[in-house]
Parts: sequence; structure tokens; C-alpha cells
Amino acid sequence: MVIAFENILMTMGHDEYIDWKLLVCRMNGELSKEEEQKFLTWLAKDTRRKAYYERMVAEWNSDTIRESDMSRELAKLDQFLYLQRKKGHQVMLRRRWLKWSVAAVLLVGLISSVYMLQRMRVEILEKTSVAVITPGKSKAILILSDGTSVNLDRGVDSTDTFIGVAKIKRNEGTILFEEDRRGTEMEYNTVITPKGGEYHVVLSDGSKVWLNADSKLKFPVNFGEGKREVFLSGEAYFEVVHDEGHPFVVTTDLGNVRVYGTQFNVRRYVDEEGIRATLVDGSVGFAKNGQKEDEYIKIEPGYQVRYEEGQEVVVQKVKVYNEIAWKNHQFSFERKPLDEIMKDFMRWYDVNITFEDESLHELYFSATLNRYGNIETLLRFFEAGYDIKFEINGKNIKVRRK
Repeated sequence: MVIAFENILMTMGHDEYIDWKLLVCRMNGELSKEEEQKFLTWLAKDTRRKAYYERMVAEWNSDTIRESDMSRELAKLDQFLYLQRKKGHQVMLRRRWLKWSVAAVLLVGLISSVYMLQRMRVEILEKTSVAVITPGKSKAILILSDGTSVNLDRGVDSTDTFIGVAKIKRNEGTILFEEDRRGTEMEYNTVITPKGGEYHVVLSDGSKVWLNADSKLKFPVNFGEGKREVFLSGEAYFEVVHDEGHPFVVTTDLGNVRVYGTQFNVRRYVDEEGIRATLVDGSVGFAKNGQKEDEYIKIEPGYQVRYEEGQEVVVQKVKVYNEIAWKNHQFSFERKPLDEIMKDFMRWYDVNITFEDESLHELYFSATLNRYGNIETLLRFFEAGYDIKFEINGKNIKVRRK
């Protein structure tokens, strides 16, 4: 699909912004009465919107278009309206003879839902040397309570292995710990995922933990009679077995997340400011280090608690999918600055990314991308949104202006 935007003048206002999904549903005949009225109100504000929408419908009805292509095209309009509304003034788009190409940009590695409105120009990444940069995989190091280290890399051995009460299922990238009450002394194991790694851990009580890249989880070989406490650095998704008599606590250097049988995500990287815990289902509470049990702040599903050292605890509603997308093999972000996105890329692809100009940090993107996609393909997406370029030299990547 190729669509050209030429001499479009948009007067920005609070009613200009419309969710691109609404337009997609309109073309599919899936709008409710309320949504239909919202669409018609938006459409009536400017004759150019009607012309734009008619062109969308024409493309939609063609044999060559796919839904993901249309989603991307509509997303460009959405992002443009959002960005210009923030600026608070009128914008004239200069005539661009360079047409917008959507279907050819990211046929591999994108799922759709991409917000952009800048000229989409796909160029081959400039490389000063050929580099083999691969996405992360199931790999980790297990450090037993006696100090012994075990490589959990899936590629080391395809057979299941037993180490004491632990069963390593390398083909599945999982390690399971069975309960063993023979010992009374509290002993701890630690699973560490390097950059470019992830791993699945099943604790002795049956609770499940998914570790993201560059993370560390310390946990008892057997949980005692009191609380079930684990220690986290990095990011992990938890599915905790309910046990009212033995509360589950995730401890970090900034605070603790107290769990009451639930599914949630905790992110606390030392190179990022603060901790954030996102609740998917059930109930959790958060307390800063040193706070008492009755001072825990509880949140509901769909909410996130954030805390930065020296600041107040903040509770806010979030799009849970974006927060846990990594567990579902995706990158998902909405109006997120480029430097924050690249931090996740660095951890997952085990590369070093630098910026030629700090102003490039504040370029905002929204997308859902394949976490196992080729990094060069994914970087082209960012190049298409703004006049930027990624130079690859071995495992070093530099972001600069074109």
C-alpha cells in the first residue's frame, strides 16, 4: 500500500485526536452506536478528514492491503495529531513527493499498532563492519547454596538434568525446584540471567517466575514457616501460589512488594530510576524499605505502583500489556522516549547503544515489535519515523541524525 500526504494543513485542538483503532473498526463495521457518533463528529470537523478516510476505505477494499498495513498507516495520522497538539500551534506539512510505504517497511518483526507521522523512508542500515547480533534466548547461571555454578544455557545440553532437588529442563528453558524438608537451615539459590538471556523458574512452593534479561533472583531452597521471601534485581514476572498463612514478598533495594496470591510484574534495574510493580491479577502491596506492614500501599489489577528514592510513591492506571509484553515475546511501548526503548534493546540483544546528540533521547515512539526479530529490521522502523540513522560497528550501535 502506498499513500501520499500532500499539502495537508491541520489546525490542532483537543478534538483532533482519534484512536486509529476506531477507524479500523469503522471500516470493519464493528463500531458501537457511541463509537459511531464519535467517529462522525471527528469526521465532520474538516472536509480533508473525509477525503482522507475515503482514501483509507479505497485502500482497505483493495486486494493488496493487509490489516496490519492499514493499522500502521492510520497510526501515522494519530501520532502526528498527538505530537502537534502538545506543541499547541498550527503546522503545515510541506509537499512531500516521497510517498509513504507501509507494507514494505517491516513485514518481518512487526505486529502492527505503530503510531507515526513522519516521512517513511526505508534505507539499508549503514554499517562500518558486519556484526552478528542475535536476539536473546533462554540462558542463565544457577548458583547453588554451596557456591557451585551451573550453566543453564539451552544450547549446552538438550537433556533434562537433576541437581539435588532441582530439575533443569533445558529444552524448555525452565528449572523446577521440588520441596525438600530434610534440611532445616535456610539456604538460598540464585538464578542470574545475563544480557541477552531470559529464564523460567518454578520455586519449591509451585510459584512461577519469568526472569527478563540482565536480572537476578535469590530465593530459598525451601521456604520456611514464615513469609516466602525472594530477592530481585532486574525484572521478573510472577505467578504466585496462594497461601494465606505464608505471604509472598519480593524484596528489592528500594522497597518490597507483598503478594496475596496473584500475577504481577516487578521492574527494578539499578541503571534506571526507581522501581515499578504492575498488577495483572489478584492483590499486591508496596512499601518502601523500613516501612511497617500496615504501611503497605495496595493496588488493584490494571494499576502500577512506582517509586523513586526520595520521592513519594505513585499509583497509576497503566496498559498492563505494555508492561508485561517482554514475557509474551514482544517489545510494546506507547509514546516512550527512544533512549528508554534502547535500554531494553541493549539488555536483550547484548549490544552497546550510544547517541550522537542527547536531543535524540526525546524522540517518542509507540509500537509492538517482535522481541525475537532481527535487530536491523527493528531499527529500520525507528529510522522510518524520524530523520535518524543507526550505525552498527560490531556490537556497538550509534544513533545519529541523517
